[in-house]
Amino acid sequence: MKRCDYYGNPWLGMLIKTNDSLTLIPKDSPKELEESMEDLDTKVIRTCVGESNLLGIYVAMNNNGMILPNITTDEEVKSIKKLGMNVYHSESKYNANGNNIAVNDKGGIINPNISQAEIKKMEDVFGVELVPMRIGGYSTVGSSCVTTNRGFLANYKATEDEMKEIGSALKVSGERGTVNTGVGFVSFGVIVNSKGYISGANTTAFEMGRVVEALGLIE
Repeated sequence: MKRCDYYGNPWLGMLIKTNDSLTLIPKDSPKELEESMEDLDTKVIRTCVGESNLLGIYVAMNNNGMILPNITTDEEVKSIKKLGMNVYHSESKYNANGNNIAVNDKGGIINPNISQAEIKKMEDVFGVELVPMRIGGYSTVGSSCVTTNRGFLANYKATEDEMKEIGSALKVSGERGTVNTGVGFVSFGVIVNSKGYISGANTTAFEMGRVVEALGLIE
């Protein structure tokens, strides 16, 4: 487990996306940041989407597939498809897929504003059901929940009923929490897979403990 940042930016989850085999990082990431990803035990890929480094905002991913946003160039799609995953290049105006979807290999939750037709295409790529819902009043459930196949961490504003709904959809148990000293948009501050996690530099020891507990990373 490590704390790190991207040129002083502790919001690593906006910039990086991982599953249990691949970690996507911005092309211009410092060498120290790439080396920190060793804790996730994955292949690290330097890439971009729509010529943007906000990979965590724009990409949603589990171990089966990946959703790319409408701004992704044909060249980028071609390059990412070579990684061997199912890839869906969505044309939806709701293109911040990382903000809109929290998904593992058992299930997922999704922004309720996204159409049923679009949800079906995404379900086919992920191989799981996506349940439309809100967390703490926010429709961007991907920013308010981070999940692996072992657990989930949700925004501290999640209600008891929402926690039950998230657990039912993701088929894992979880906790409420914060990152980077009190922020509820938990996916912005941590990079997590089933093997480990990297937290933003401003995350407190208490918050790190909650992440470990919620995501089932206790040895």
